[in-house]
Amino acid sequence: MKLPAFHPWVWRCTALALACLVGSGSALAEPDDDTLDRWLPSTTQVAAALNASPAIAAARAQREAQLERAQAIQVGPHEWALRLSQHSRRVQDPSSRFNETSATLERPVRLWGKADLDRQLAEQNREVARIGLADALHEASRQLMLRWIDVLRAQREAASATRELALAQALHRQALVRLRQGDIAPLDARLAEAELQRAQAVQLQAQARQTGTQASLLHLYPGLPTPTWPQADAFAPTPGEEAGEALRIYLNQHHELNLMRAEGLRLQRLADRLDKDRWPDPTLGVYTSRERAGAEQVLGLSLSVPLPGQYRQSQARAAQAEAQVAQDKLRQMELQLGAEFAARWQQWQQGQQALAATQAAAEVQSQAAEKSLLAYTLGEHSMTELIQNRRLANEQRLARDRLQLDQVQGWALLQLDLHRVWDLDD
Repeated sequence: MKLPAFHPWVWRCTALALACLVGSGSALAEPDDDTLDRWLPSTTQVAAALNASPAIAAARAQREAQLERAQAIQVGPHEWALRLSQHSRRVQDPSSRFNETSATLERPVRLWGKADLDRQLAEQNREVARIGLADALHEASRQLMLRWIDVLRAQREAASATRELALAQALHRQALVRLRQGDIAPLDARLAEAELQRAQAVQLQAQARQTGTQASLLHLYPGLPTPTWPQADAFAPTPGEEAGEALRIYLNQHHELNLMRAEGLRLQRLADRLDKDRWPDPTLGVYTSRERAGAEQVLGLSLSVPLPGQYRQSQARAAQAEAQVAQDKLRQMELQLGAEFAARWQQWQQGQQALAATQAAAEVQSQAAEKSLLAYTLGEHSMTELIQNRRLANEQRLARDRLQLDQVQGWALLQLDLHRVWDLDD
């Protein structure tokens, strides 16, 4: 498909954001073959799930309705009309009566180039229908992706809660043993028991959320596999494409924007067509009549032309104004999407830096928790300090997993919008 051109001022308005991206060497690249594949279902699985969705079935039916309306526009509304009449003629001098009949066949005719304009308008309606289905598929893919990653997030939170519960159980068992040996005070044993109860409650809540999100995903998209956290979860895609070029591709391929472009062009075609309606279509016909019981035969042509008034002029001016509204909204949407793309990419780039820092912090906190356990065994840390350090280590690891999943989601959505994953356009 030929990529549409942009309004020049859109590029000027987004120059500042692009300067920040290009100047810092930021870029978007083709994803590594195994980077997102480890986190997301395959295109084949997604296509099968979406094609079985009632929402996509409705979108396809909507496209068929639009295609049929386009065909109706192309052939035009005019049809043949047949008029028959039967009447009786009475003559007084000399007195006589005659049965007479007449028949007329007529049809309005599209003139003034209206047939060609209707063909162009119909073709533009077909383009709107095509892009509308593509937009529905894209939005459905986005919703599936968000739900999939939400399940992964719930799974990771449940795993963290299970891990924290196991630590609390081990600590509680150790506290009971040491209490019987007289090595710790009863208060420490009560603290370990309270920590166990808290961990049990957190684990039940996390497990319930995981079960709910997973059941919702598989119910909405039957046939999808169950999401699983990849064993090799390192995520560091290598940028290789300049941000300005990526922005151009993004705006060219953005379905909602392309739908607005197509709709704007459709409204302009409609305005041109209504402007031609200021010159009404004549109706041509042929008629025949049998008069005086067949003594006279009449054959002729008929022509009728509506006399246009203010109504046609107002309709044409209103359509032209609506076409201009669509163009103005399109320019605003181009500007808005360009700014959002720059912000999304900058946020993802900074998130990668934050992820590296969070990973380092998680490792340090994990080592601190191990040392705290040793210190508690030697009597150098209290039960409260041990519980706090273990909880902080687990929370820091969970924070790292959450941020990593946020980064995966941000990158995957960018690649989806650039049509580099799950490209389901018909």
